[in-house]
Amino acid sequence: MPHTREIKLGDVWRTCNKIRAAVFRMGINLFEYFQPLDPHKNSLISESQFISVINGQLRATIGLSEQEVAELADYFRVPDGRIYYTQLCEVIHNSVPQFSSNAPLVTGLEWENPLHTNRLSISEERRLSVLLTKIASLVNLKKIIFRPYFQDYELVSKNNGTVTIAHFARILAYLEILLSADDFNLLVKKYMKDCYTVNYYAFISSINEIVNYLNAHGILDICGDVMSLFPGRVINAELPKLPRPEIGKIMAARIFGKQNIFHPVLNDPKKIEHILTTMSNLQDHVLKNRLRVCEFFKDFDPLNCGRITNSQFHRGLDALVLAGKQRFFLSLPDVEAVTNQYRDPCDPNRVCWKTFEDDIDHVFTVKGLEKMPSLVVDPPPQAVRDLPRLGGKNWQSVNTRSRDLCEDAVDKVKQKIVHRRILLKPVFRDFDKHNNGHVSRSQMRQALHSNGILLSDDELFALEERYRNDMGFNYFWFLKDVESRPVEPLYIKFLEDRNKVNAEHPKKKPTRQEKDIVLIMAKIKGKVVRERIRVMEFLRDFDRSNSLVISREDFRRGLSVCRFELTENEVETLMDVFASPTRKGCVDYKRFSDTVEESFTQQCLERAPLIVPIQHVPTRDCEKNFLNFDERIKVSVALQKLAKKPDLQMNLSSVLSDFDKSNCGTVSQTAFLKALTLRGMDRLISRNEFDTICKCFTFERGMRDEVDYRAFMKALDIIYATEKYNPF
Repeated sequence: MPHTREIKLGDVWRTCNKIRAAVFRMGINLFEYFQPLDPHKNSLISESQFISVINGQLRATIGLSEQEVAELADYFRVPDGRIYYTQLCEVIHNSVPQFSSNAPLVTGLEWENPLHTNRLSISEERRLSVLLTKIASLVNLKKIIFRPYFQDYELVSKNNGTVTIAHFARILAYLEILLSADDFNLLVKKYMKDCYTVNYYAFISSINEIVNYLNAHGILDICGDVMSLFPGRVINAELPKLPRPEIGKIMAARIFGKQNIFHPVLNDPKKIEHILTTMSNLQDHVLKNRLRVCEFFKDFDPLNCGRITNSQFHRGLDALVLAGKQRFFLSLPDVEAVTNQYRDPCDPNRVCWKTFEDDIDHVFTVKGLEKMPSLVVDPPPQAVRDLPRLGGKNWQSVNTRSRDLCEDAVDKVKQKIVHRRILLKPVFRDFDKHNNGHVSRSQMRQALHSNGILLSDDELFALEERYRNDMGFNYFWFLKDVESRPVEPLYIKFLEDRNKVNAEHPKKKPTRQEKDIVLIMAKIKGKVVRERIRVMEFLRDFDRSNSLVISREDFRRGLSVCRFELTENEVETLMDVFASPTRKGCVDYKRFSDTVEESFTQQCLERAPLIVPIQHVPTRDCEKNFLNFDERIKVSVALQKLAKKPDLQMNLSSVLSDFDKSNCGTVSQTAFLKALTLRGMDRLISRNEFDTICKCFTFERGMRDEVDYRAFMKALDIIYATEKYNPF
């Protein structure tokens, strides 16, 4: 009997609902698709025609699967095999609701009210009341009539009392009602309708009500403002307009570590370049000598107002440029330019030294760095790094012949140093008594001649032009160019690979065995019993105050010394179980030690002298020798076969002992098979049974798995003795 699927009415009804949803959404008439296939008008078509319409013409619109189409065809099939499509169309189209023919259930809803407004919170309502009161006082003062401006828009759009948000904003701006972004958003939030228009009827009505109330109660004065004697006057936080000198007078903003200074706009490019160069030189001087700018000006400002007189600023600036090991020359025009740049706009006889300090200290860091924790600061700025040397020439502007001579001289010196293995730095250091990296011209020539480096006068002069500044010949830069670059050692790659191998691995998710405290304690007790370890001796040294608790790190160190071979997750489980309830982050090692010592004895035996403690018997079971039910049956049958020949007859233990050279109790699987073959016992069991026995008695030793032959022989002796004395 062929397998047939039972048609359920719920499945067909679900398919009809899917077709009905598509018809209602797309406006499809199913009769227009099926009637051309029915020329005789008998409401019946073939199954192939029905499937071609559903899966062909309507597949992209309805999206029925083949199983749903087959169920639909089976449900509307007549006995002769054709499909009654008219019934399907009536089921689909007669269920479409006709909303136009239904009368409204309720009227008078909120959105039908022309004066409807949205609800706001208490604080927003108070802000809106203050805002509307200000607008109403302005309307009353200027005698503004709102309605004509909004009606002009309504004559075109026919919106019945609403305008768009953009047109609403344009009308307010045209009437010179200036609002902030927050105030305008508050108005829109209150009078918004249909999510994109503003109900200006309600807005005008609210303004008119406020104006009438103010006029009726005499709250407005002659000027149209709220009277000052009125106790309920609107709170106004507007401040009087004071001079704002920084507006429009900033040449460049300080942006994330980029050096710019606040000063009035200069129209002369030469003056702009002059002040920028002077400030960059001051920043370079402060950076090299590590100076605090405030130390030179704060004594002139006892009130800490940030302003001092012009003469005081001049004296402080002179002290600043003279401080440090390397003095900096600042001419009088430079001082006047800096003074004019930071002059107080409210008092021309004073200078804002605080602003000057902020701009100079910008070479070290960025102000307000605590507000930008993700900002990466790379001091000093690039303008200070690229600053030309004082007393030296701009090497890019030097003629080509001098540059070529300098390059040839550097190459000659470099070749001499490489071939003769010369060290020039000790010679230059002997002449540099102040250790500032500079020597005189004659000392430079003497250092080169003493090492047998002979250059022409033109080449020496070219070297002086390249590496000379106001302090002398900079031999640091010279040696940086002529000395060979250090070769990277060959072991760098080896160190990188070793660091990757020894790097801390990401913490793994603990398994079920690593979270089971019973299995962990059994593992520890077995190690303690086999190797006779006393845990207390390893953990007591970390408890210096004898408080019976130690930190988690000390507990982890003590367990590593004991060599319990625990994973990180198992140690974490131990620390969580034996955590101290009184001290956070500590472990009660005394309770842990007592629990481990239960493998030998029990606590408080002096109170119960009749109790005989039972020593813990360690097991060597692990996941590798775990057997399922079928494997246990197979091992039992194989051991019973092998137990029929006892050791007294076969002397198997002596053969296995011969293979055990180290007398450790285990042999390899190959040696185990040879021993069975020598005694003829390999023919008693199959290969699968032999593999199962090896798995049952496996023991991991070193990096390989071996067979515990002592346990195997003991099992054979027990089975042989049991069957020998079995009365049945």
